[in-house]
Amino acid sequence: MKTWWKIGQRKRDRKQVYEHLQWQRLLLHQGMAAHARIIEIESSRELLKGYVELRVWVAVRLQGKLIYQQVHTMVSDRRLPQAGEVVPIRILSDNTSFILIL
Repeated sequence: MKTWWKIGQRKRDRKQVYEHLQWQRLLLHQGMAAHARIIEIESSRELLKGYVELRVWVAVRLQGKLIYQQVHTMVSDRRLPQAGEVVPIRILSDNTSFILIL
């Protein structure tokens, strides 16, 4: 017998995955191409089989300014970025809290 909080947790997880996928789609179509240096990976957790949610600190140069920011993204567990690595990304200039690592 499933308890109500486990069912509620599964629905919240599914909603969170859907929201991440919507952000990734938006970034893919409307985001600006840039490069980011991964400074630190703070946390990761598996959202879908084969995909993890990452919260990372990155350094991004946008419109001539260097921005250090903590961002959220979802990537394949086969190609997790490492600290110090420079990766190609997509980012929105007006909302830099989410990135898409290409």
